[in-house]
Amino acid sequence: MCDKTPATLLTLPIDICYRILDALDDLTIISSVRNVCERLNVITDTYHRYQ
Repeated sequence: MCDKTPATLLTLPIDICYRILDALDDLTIISSVRNVCERLNVITDTYHRYQ
């Protein structure tokens, strides 16, 4: 049995999340990522395309 925690979108490093967001269009980010949870809101708030 493995004691490693599986990687999820919420546990990935922020730079990996940014790379995922790079592949999405603005509408998808706003409609599918924003307001899902506090962590994703923080990630999208600090994402360079919205600075």
